[in-house]
Amino acid sequence: AKPADRLCDPAFENCRTPLLNLINAERVGIDVAFWFMEDTRYSTALINRWKAGVPVRVIMDSRANASYAHNIAVLDALRTAGIPMREKSSSGIVHWKMMLFAGQNTVQFSGATTSPHAFRYTQPYVDYIDKVIYFTDEPAIVNSFKRRYDDVWTTTSGYRTYANAPPALVRHYPLFTVDARMNFPPQQNFATRSVARYNAETVGIDSIMFRITDRRHTDALIAAMGRGVRVRLLVDKGEYRDPSRLWHAWNVDRLYAAGASLRMEAHLGALHQKSTLLRGQRMTIFGSSNWTSPSASSQLEHNIF
Repeated sequence: AKPADRLCDPAFENCRTPLLNLINAERVGIDVAFWFMEDTRYSTALINRWKAGVPVRVIMDSRANASYAHNIAVLDALRTAGIPMREKSSSGIVHWKMMLFAGQNTVQFSGATTSPHAFRYTQPYVDYIDKVIYFTDEPAIVNSFKRRYDDVWTTTSGYRTYANAPPALVRHYPLFTVDARMNFPPQQNFATRSVARYNAETVGIDSIMFRITDRRHTDALIAAMGRGVRVRLLVDKGEYRDPSRLWHAWNVDRLYAAGASLRMEAHLGALHQKSTLLRGQRMTIFGSSNWTSPSASSQLEHNIF
C-alpha cells in the first residue's frame, strides 16, 4: 500500500475531516495527547470509539483550564465516559498535539491544537490559523510515537493519574527504537539540536515561528547571516504586539536589525506554525516546539528533523 504521508494546510484544506475519519475507522486503539481541546467533534468521536470497545488513552494537562475554559467541559466528558487520562505534574506543560491510531498504524502530529478553527479555514486564504498538520503511516515515525507514548504513560516521575487510569500502568507496544529524525523534549533538547543545524547551514534558512523568546536561536541565525547565509522569517503579528511578550519582540527586532527578511501575516487568524527549512541541507524541522526555553527542555514536545 502507498504510504499515507501528507502535510495538510488548513489555509485552504479541511484537515479536520481526515482526522475524524481516522478516529471513526479505528478498531484497535487510540492514543491522544493535547494541551487543550475545545472542539467537541473530536471528544465526541473519541467517546463513541471508547463506547464501541476501542481502547483510548489520553495525556492532557489541566493547567490549560485557566486559559481555555471550554477545555473543562471536554475533560469532564472524557472522564465521565471512563477514558483513562494522565497529566503532567512537573514543570513544563503537555505541548504534544497528536493522535496515534494503532490499528491503522498512523500518527497525526503538529503544533495544531484541537480547537474549532485550527484544522479548517473559515474562509480559504483569508480567515484561518496558519498550521502545518502531518499525517503519516511511516513505520519508523509511528513506532517512535508508540515508544514515547508508552514511556510517558507508564512513568510515575513527573506524571500523575487524572482519571480512570488502572493501578498498573502497562505498555501497549513493544520497545521500539526512536527514529533518529525525531526530537522529543524534555528528554532531548530542541534548541541544542536546532542550533547545530543552523550552524551547519551554508545557503539559506527560512522559518515560520509563532513565538521567539530563546535567544540561542536568534544568536545562531544572526551568526549565519554574518557568514553570508540568507535568513527569512514569517512571524506572528499578535505575538509581536503583545505587551506580555516583550522578549519575543526583542528577538524579532534583533533579527531585523541584523538584516533578516521579515514578514507578518495579513490574513485573519494567527500564524501558529513552528517550521524551519534549511535550504542547503535539504532539511525541514517542524513540530510543536516554539523557539522558547520551555519548548526546548521542560515541556512535552514532538518535532521531526
